[in-house]
Amino acid sequence: IPYATDPAGNRLPDPELHPDSTLSMWPDNRIARDAHYLYRYDRHGRLTEKTDLIPEGVIRTDDERTHRYHYDSQHRLVHYTRTQYAEPLVESRYLYDPLGRRVAKRVWRRERDLTGWMSLSRKPEVTWYGWDGDRLTTIQNDRTRIQTIYQPGSFTPLIRVETATGELAKTQRRSLADTLQQSGGEDGGSVVFPPVLVQMLDRLESEILADRVSEESRRWLA
Repeated sequence: IPYATDPAGNRLPDPELHPDSTLSMWPDNRIARDAHYLYRYDRHGRLTEKTDLIPEGVIRTDDERTHRYHYDSQHRLVHYTRTQYAEPLVESRYLYDPLGRRVAKRVWRRERDLTGWMSLSRKPEVTWYGWDGDRLTTIQNDRTRIQTIYQPGSFTPLIRVETATGELAKTQRRSLADTLQQSGGEDGGSVVFPPVLVQMLDRLESEILADRVSEESRRWLA
């Protein structure tokens, strides 16, 4: 794909695709538009708004999506929203430590509640970030934990380990029957229980978790 750029390296309209364009550079290195979006900036040069660009000849009514970015006095992104039809689709907020490193992100997404009403979720998705100096070593949410090990004294990653956490780990928990089958052999190997026994163990596990063991299960255990 051919690209045209100005002296600062910012992309310009391709002269082959846009022969009528007279743009030779972007003032202050601020790209005002491209093939997909319109951009707006504040007086510090920070991107504050990005809106879908409606192609010429296409009839659309206010369905373009708008992204808005808000920063603190240290020029760090602290709040982001994405809207469509003047309704919020996504909202996120960001937290930093005293060294300016991002340590947490909270994201609310548009979803349908029990009444059928569409709104942002009440409970945010939370992501935590862990650091070793300026090296990002851990990214964790309620489903996964991603840990990165680097070459000593460098920013070159060596190993990336992803594991399940929280709610995902719960959904992957083995049942009592599965656990006994995988370690129930005399030689330490797995065994296969008959369906009736698996059903009994599943029922017993449910009763134990609910703290309501039935008389039938008590007799079976005896």
